[in-house]
Amino acid sequence: MSSPVLLVLGAGPNVGLAVARKFRKQGYKVAAAARHPTADVAKAADLVITADFSDPTAVAAAFHRVKEELGVPSVVVYNGASRAHHTSMHSSSEVRNLVTRIIAAYAFHPAPGDPFSLSTADFQSDLVVNTTSAFAAAQEATRGFATLPANTSRTFIYTGNILNIPGRRIPGAASLGAGKSATAHLVANAAAAHAGKGYKYYYADERTPEGESVMHDISGDAHGEFYYELASGREQGPWLATFVKGKGYVDFSAKDRG
Repeated sequence: MSSPVLLVLGAGPNVGLAVARKFRKQGYKVAAAARHPTADVAKAADLVITADFSDPTAVAAAFHRVKEELGVPSVVVYNGASRAHHTSMHSSSEVRNLVTRIIAAYAFHPAPGDPFSLSTADFQSDLVVNTTSAFAAAQEATRGFATLPANTSRTFIYTGNILNIPGRRIPGAASLGAGKSATAHLVANAAAAHAGKGYKYYYADERTPEGESVMHDISGDAHGEFYYELASGREQGPWLATFVKGKGYVDFSAKDRG
């Protein structure tokens, strides 16, 4: 029996690396795609692909190569990040440092208090990475799932954050929230549409024990453990997969509604 295949799109030095290491330890063949793959990522993967997901066509190309060299991925993790991080002399160093440490894609707004201070071009660029390429990844993953045996994992996981929750905001990151919210909608729809097929779709969001955003205190290892848990489940769990380091899934829906 051949080993199952994991594809990490956006295999950075924290979450992406930890996920790759966890799944490889569990017997998966690992394909890691990133703009600038690090030496550590290369050691943790069986196949390394240089790819920039500001171009959605790079997604299909990555899937094609993985299929040719390792096989159809049964677990796909989208952890893409943008290269656009714009700051301004008018934005405070505190806000700049806070937002640039968040592991997600966004272009920094010249006026953090004004969501419309970002250029249309940068807003569009962020949506491509956060949503359009994620859509392409889920689409390719789903096509692959249809060719895999029913006893394989067939799981798509999107690395999200708390910004898909109405009312949650970070000054200077409106485009990030827009992208996360849009992709959360896609994940929820995918989970419902394919519920009878055994495919699983998750929007993963690490929280503090109190249900708040972990902000820059993101645990790559906690993501690796939780993502493997999601992939190992036989049935679709809650698509909004909020989790806490050391605990796994925690339901914060009541808090989020409040």
